[in-house]
Amino acid sequence: MESNISFTEISLKSKDLIKSYLAKEDFLISDITFGNLFIWRHARKIEYAVINECLVIKTTYEGKNPFIFFPIGDGDKKQALLSLKSYFEERKESLELHSVEVKNLELLKELFPSASATLNRDRSDYLYITKELIELKGRKFHKKKNHFNRFLEEHAGFVYEPMSEANLEELIELQTKWHETNDDPNDLGLHFEHIGIIDVFKNFSKLSLEGGLIRCTGNVMAFSFGEAATNEMCVIHIEKADISYRGAYQAINQQLLSHAFSDILYANREEDLGIEGLRKAKLSYNPTMIVDKYEVKV
Repeated sequence: MESNISFTEISLKSKDLIKSYLAKEDFLISDITFGNLFIWRHARKIEYAVINECLVIKTTYEGKNPFIFFPIGDGDKKQALLSLKSYFEERKESLELHSVEVKNLELLKELFPSASATLNRDRSDYLYITKELIELKGRKFHKKKNHFNRFLEEHAGFVYEPMSEANLEELIELQTKWHETNDDPNDLGLHFEHIGIIDVFKNFSKLSLEGGLIRCTGNVMAFSFGEAATNEMCVIHIEKADISYRGAYQAINQQLLSHAFSDILYANREEDLGIEGLRKAKLSYNPTMIVDKYEVKV
């Protein structure tokens, strides 16, 4: 009997439905937030379906076997996974799950004893105590605090502005210029990130995101945006700074969290993609946890 599962591509219209399922889930990964799905839907085909009262996100890269994230919500996850196995078998494809949290591995092993699970360290998320990143207190943040203090001394007149209709057109122009200067034809990730950022700016008021920028003497020095993914965790999706301003990255990190997410316990600053410099930078902020993500092949 052929499966009646039907997937629909992610769009702005999907937001309310997807967020309603996420609200029923306790999770620590950044991948399944609506902001993340919206930004990166240009880089790969991202679709969703509701199966056994669970939300299922399916991702397909051109020429590769599609994968899903672990079912989301309070429905029958076991039956949803069994239905998905049949769905992929009908299409002569294997059931693969990416970004699986440790807590969900047991159920997968129970359902599919021969499944293999592999840690993908490059995709594992960095989780921080938000208050620590705002206050930068203690020995472990000594260097970060120094960078931030130097920024305050050199740019005493800087101001923080929340992202709004008043500055989004300026940010679109700034991001476009930045991309033209730094574009690498061989880096498709950079290309799709740019498309995603512009798309966010054009739809910002509809996306339930929080963002901000810092400027001095009229010039934008840095911007960043993210979202409250759960009651206890925000996710910082994008952070850009002009490196000619020393400490600008430290400043926008501290300022966005301080102004938009100070009442949220954890800040998820996503993965390092295996990039050595990015890994060093993320570790230097002393994460309280690295959220392991596994790839499971059934």
